[in-house]
Amino acid sequence: MKFTTEIAIERSEHPIRVADKMLLVGSCFAQEMGQWFLHRRFDVNLNPNGILFHPMVIARCLNRALLGRAYRDEESVSYGGLYHSFDFHGSFSCASQSEHTEIINSQLKSTRQSLSEASTLVLTWGSAWGYKWNEQGQWVSNCHKIPQSNFTKELVTAGEIVPEYQELLNEVWKINPNLEVIITVSPVRYWRDGAHGNQLSKAHLLLAASQLAASNKRVHYFPSYEIMMDELRDYRFYNADMLHPTPQAVEFIIGKFQEMFFAEESKRYISQVDPIIKFLGHRPLHLEQSEWLDLCSVKEKDWMRVRQLFL
Repeated sequence: MKFTTEIAIERSEHPIRVADKMLLVGSCFAQEMGQWFLHRRFDVNLNPNGILFHPMVIARCLNRALLGRAYRDEESVSYGGLYHSFDFHGSFSCASQSEHTEIINSQLKSTRQSLSEASTLVLTWGSAWGYKWNEQGQWVSNCHKIPQSNFTKELVTAGEIVPEYQELLNEVWKINPNLEVIITVSPVRYWRDGAHGNQLSKAHLLLAASQLAASNKRVHYFPSYEIMMDELRDYRFYNADMLHPTPQAVEFIIGKFQEMFFAEESKRYISQVDPIIKFLGHRPLHLEQSEWLDLCSVKEKDWMRVRQLFL
């Protein structure tokens, strides 16, 4: 007997292996997925620009990294005693303009290197609603607490997203022809846009992802949003805000991701390292600090031996 409507998952012909290099870019759900991979020591570059929600901002940032066009001091925006970039999350803002430019250019180089070397690019789009900086008419990653009167809120359509990404991916494949691209839509609902506004937003993202996957053999769609809405529709799988998935829900969705994209060897690796992770996360009672550190050292060596077997 089944108590949920299960989302069908088709195995990918291009499975992810432990030794693969990955670039994850996008919303807070990309952050959740990326942390899961990093925690298990996959070779992952996670959100080099920080968390990005809007597909057009993500495309612009990736395109700039691809071109290697460095940021200049005069491009930063000063507000609240800090220098900001509309291509980066607020965690990269600095009190020093030169330091800010140096940091974001370092991240730019990191993104370019990943685009040229990675075997998999995972894009997690959050919302089709976004804000444009009135002064220059460009989409922004973050308003950086600048008064809202300086921005205009707009909804980008699938008809705008698809050609932007098709052009971007065509250029990426010139330097990395074997790159596999996975697009998913964040399962987080953006309630500030209202129930109807959230559905409109997700609809444009879903349509754009579907069209790109249908037109490119190296683009794949992963149904994070559908899994959350149907298989995990009960509110016990949401955090207290009733919008973000719980850790249990995230783990379930990543399990589906493994089912779709992981090589069998990657699954075996996970089955062997997860018990080690669990052990390291729970310090036994009545152990001296030195004894606990010795045990951790042994487990770390076990982990490295296991990982080496799958590289």
